[in-house]
Amino acid sequence: MLLLALLLPAGAPGLTAQTEYYARVGAVGASNLTRDVIISEITVRQSIAPMLVLGGSLPIGPRGYRAGLEGTFASGKYHSSQDAARTDLGTLRTGTLLVTVQGAVVRPIRWRAGLGAIHYWPADKQGIFLLGGTTRFLAGAGLDYRQAVLRGWDLMASFGYDFHRFTTEELRARGFSQTQSVNRFALSVGLTRSTR
Repeated sequence: MLLLALLLPAGAPGLTAQTEYYARVGAVGASNLTRDVIISEITVRQSIAPMLVLGGSLPIGPRGYRAGLEGTFASGKYHSSQDAARTDLGTLRTGTLLVTVQGAVVRPIRWRAGLGAIHYWPADKQGIFLLGGTTRFLAGAGLDYRQAVLRGWDLMASFGYDFHRFTTEELRARGFSQTQSVNRFALSVGLTRSTR
């Protein structure tokens, strides 16, 4: 990952003209972080949050495949729900870093898939984050639509999905040994720049 991060800004001899950088803004929504049933069902969930995406890629073969590095940052609210009652738990920020591979589907649509990590930063240490945030392994995939708008610049619209297993030190300290599956879906738009 460090080698790829160094290669992207520097480029590589013969590939510099095909280095791409992109930035997108959008929103991300997620399934429950935790779910438990005592007398009634209790869930903790993130609200839909604004998101910033930054990334870059280099070609890795003659068939249009590319390898890249992508980071996202999102910040929004999260809450607990029990029966009809909903309690605001404050602000929860997430950051992801993925090493990606991309390829063509049909022009102008491309697929991408990646592996990396997600980190949770709660604004306040309380509840399930009483002992702090957590970092988890992340797998993601998506589709990107691109349309040229200026020489070297493309408009980019993206749909993304990622998956990880969630737990925190506080949950483990309370005896919750199992992890919870979390599915996240994101929509974003932005610009991509190809260096010439």
